[in-house]
Amino acid sequence: MKKLKIFPKMFLQIFSILSIIVLLIHISIYLIFPRTYLDTRKADINKTANEISHNLEGKEINEIERTIDLYSKNSDIKVFVSQENKDNEVKVTNNLNVNLNSLNNSLIIEERHITLNDGHQLYLKFISTADMLQDAKDLSLGFLPYSLSISLLLSAIVSLIYSKSIKNNIDEIKNVTDQMMQLDKNVCLVHNSDDEVGDLKKQINELYFTLLKSIDDLELKNKEILELEKLKYEFLKAASHELKTPLASLKIILENMMYNVGKYKERDVYLGQCVDIVDDLSKNISQILSIYSIDHLKNDEEDVIIKDVLKEVLNKYELLADQKNIVINNKVGLEHLYIGRNAFSVILSNLISNAIKYNCDYGRIDIGIKENCFYIENTCQENHMELKKDTSHGLGLYIVGNLLNNYQIDYQIIQTKTTYLFKMKIQ
Repeated sequence: MKKLKIFPKMFLQIFSILSIIVLLIHISIYLIFPRTYLDTRKADINKTANEISHNLEGKEINEIERTIDLYSKNSDIKVFVSQENKDNEVKVTNNLNVNLNSLNNSLIIEERHITLNDGHQLYLKFISTADMLQDAKDLSLGFLPYSLSISLLLSAIVSLIYSKSIKNNIDEIKNVTDQMMQLDKNVCLVHNSDDEVGDLKKQINELYFTLLKSIDDLELKNKEILELEKLKYEFLKAASHELKTPLASLKIILENMMYNVGKYKERDVYLGQCVDIVDDLSKNISQILSIYSIDHLKNDEEDVIIKDVLKEVLNKYELLADQKNIVINNKVGLEHLYIGRNAFSVILSNLISNAIKYNCDYGRIDIGIKENCFYIENTCQENHMELKKDTSHGLGLYIVGNLLNNYQIDYQIIQTKTTYLFKMKIQ
């Protein structure tokens, strides 16, 4: 059996329900009407009896007889005159309008007494006979077919309008969701009502906007990952080049020492240089490994007190500074910086390490806040050209630069013949 689409299906369902309701109402009217009709007929006869008896009060007997005779001929209510009152008994003539073949005849009698002009009492019997059931059926069948037809027509119109309205809403949702599947960011469902359909459209819009936001976030994350991978590639490319140079130097020294070539016969001197080269290589490798933690240092910003983190870092390098008799002037107060605490610790470690390593003996390192910038300045009296050849120095600054870029913090490096200044924005 072929399944009906929603429009004809809903139309048939709604029309069937309304039709059943209309039929039940009309059947109820048809069944209840005879009783109602009888009560109404009784009330009319009672009212007529009151009016006629009141109008005939105090008149002559002949005038009364003429009046009631004329009224009886022109009305379905018959009036009879009696000189005495006999309960449950009335004398009638053959002019009563009675269908003797019907089993549903109804007889209604209203009795009134009036006073004649001579003071005598006269009794009036008001009699109405009718086939109430047949009369009720005739009246019902006179208007019920029309009301039934009109009701069914209105039911069909209401069913058509309601089904069409629901179908239009469903078609709109289907068409718009088809566009949403194409990720069209300019489409949305229009909801002008506060009913369930309006709530459904609103919820679909919210779901779609949430989906678009999630897609945008994923695209941003993918872009960040690609940029990070690119940085790692460039970093490893540069780091591998920087590692090859000291390894080549170390190999040359060791081979010359092995074969006692020239000045390399003095092995103790060059063994010390080999140790220095190995130390630099170890530091470079450690820094290379630490660069991989940058991608984990995201969305961890907090309000960091600079002085607290700086104190922890300075404690680690206190011995190294004392060996070179370097004075560290820490002028940092209670200033704050919005950054990841671990990342800030790595930044300070690299900066303090370089500041101590490349400062001269009895040098000075100034640390403080000036013009909304955190700065580290050291007296750089060792040949600054040699700094450019040192791999660890450049690698450390590379890590610092990447971390600061990760947190979108501006920084600047100013180098002269006698000083080396690093500063970054803290506001």
